[in-house]
Amino acid sequence: MKNLGIDKDTGDIYIGSRDRGPERAQHVPVFPVRIWGKLPDAISGPEVDSFIVSEYVFQEVSFDPVSQIRRGYVWRRMDSQPQYWGHPPCQDGRLITFQYQGFQGVLGGALPGQVTLTFGSQANFTIGELVHFEPDAIGQELLTIKMRPQFGFLPHIKKGALSAEDQRRVELALDDVVQGFRSSPPASVIDRCRDALTVFLSIELQISGKDLGYLIKKYDAVTETRTVVASLAHTVARLHARGKPAETKFPPVSDRQAELAVGAVSEVLVSLRWATWSQVVI
Repeated sequence: MKNLGIDKDTGDIYIGSRDRGPERAQHVPVFPVRIWGKLPDAISGPEVDSFIVSEYVFQEVSFDPVSQIRRGYVWRRMDSQPQYWGHPPCQDGRLITFQYQGFQGVLGGALPGQVTLTFGSQANFTIGELVHFEPDAIGQELLTIKMRPQFGFLPHIKKGALSAEDQRRVELALDDVVQGFRSSPPASVIDRCRDALTVFLSIELQISGKDLGYLIKKYDAVTETRTVVASLAHTVARLHARGKPAETKFPPVSDRQAELAVGAVSEVLVSLRWATWSQVVI
């Protein structure tokens, strides 16, 4: 059985078998990770101990910053720590030791429709969704995870496009979307996008105190045609309704729907001519 060991003094990482300990440290990124087979209303990062080690760690094999695809293996911390390694890679031969465990075993033997992973710590974490896993030549399951982007997923507000008060309202709504996209389950992200679109249409129509459905109908009446703005707002409103699977009978919303909602917020800002994707804000 393969093991992964961490020297708590040097931070060196070793991969091999405890009874045949490797002599050289491996230069591989390893991250604390928490695995969610069923999403609660709020998610959090891994719980780490004084050694900055969690119950599970993710050994990264590759990461593509363009596609945001991360690939690697999950290891589970052994109950008794530290563990003695047969041929000491460090002075006393004892390492914080993890054991490989098949991914379905991590999930209790059943693979749910959606698996979310959080990387980092409880206070500072990133979110990814499992999109694929496959056994390698020695039977370990290589995971492919699509990470949520942390920056650059919303356009830049143009200077002078809005009054100071309206810009403040828009920026507050966007801050809420950003924070949700970085740290919340998909249904919460969609809720925040719906709220942001309600703010946008309220400003555009100069109407307050109305819900998104009313504002969409009013916007259609003003423009006398179904526009990109109204269509995208309607899509997010329907996604919000799908966030209640017990009522709609649809499957729970996933990161794909959350990304669609965030994209809708972005395109509405651009279509209203309030924002641009250009790095130079004009």
